[in-house]
Amino acid sequence: MAAKTAAKKTETAEPMRCTCSQFATEDGRTTGCMAETKRLFAPGHDAKLKSALIRWGAEGVEVTRTMGSIASSADAATHAAKFAFGHMVKAGIKRVEDKAAAKAERQAKREQERKESLTRHAAKRTRQMAKKNAAEQAAQEVKAKVGRWERTGTVKNGQFTYTDAKGATKTTTKFTLIG
Repeated sequence: MAAKTAAKKTETAEPMRCTCSQFATEDGRTTGCMAETKRLFAPGHDAKLKSALIRWGAEGVEVTRTMGSIASSADAATHAAKFAFGHMVKAGIKRVEDKAAAKAERQAKREQERKESLTRHAAKRTRQMAKKNAAEQAAQEVKAKVGRWERTGTVKNGQFTYTDAKGATKTTTKFTLIG
């Protein structure tokens, strides 16, 4: 008998705007709800409001609820506490904040590892350049016999490079090193 009475109450109630349409952020974002219902929420719109409150709470924006001509501003968790899903919004906001903190920590760790890698790479490159310069300096000034003339030059990859009597730079593979 109570069920019949409840059914009659909902039939006689006038359709009104869904509750989730009453919420907006300070920068004008809303749930986008235009539904009318005889209940507190249109089907599925409680979840719609819950996800919007979690998102806005994680962003830290001020949320305003406007009922008729009365507007009240608070954070998302405070507004959500008035509904049965309030604890879920609070937990969701904490989960998003924890996830963002973990992401920032991972990013900082990757950045630190990248800096260390660059430092190691730069040190390795410096050592390689020092070896190369030492090898070039050691091989830089040698004496070799080219034809019947003694010349001073460098040997690299089996080629002797020298400057002839006229000042021209020449390269040859036919030479004999003089000790």
